[in-house]
Amino acid sequence: MSKPQIAIRMPPSLLQKLNNYVELTGTSKTDVVVSAIAQYLGCADNVPLNQRVGEMERRLRELETKLNII
Repeated sequence: MSKPQIAIRMPPSLLQKLNNYVELTGTSKTDVVVSAIAQYLGCADNVPLNQRVGEMERRLRELETKLNII
């Protein structure tokens, strides 16, 4: 079964951050937006495991970068 498609409007600055994030992580815009909405609505358990692992890896890289700066 195909998933429904939606269209949204967002500020250019937020779109740029989204574009930068997907380029950095190699994930899709769809995965990022679905994950963000699921977390916002409190149903992050519905996010596929690979998306959750990808987010954890990104956060770990950020922490490693911050620790190397200190």
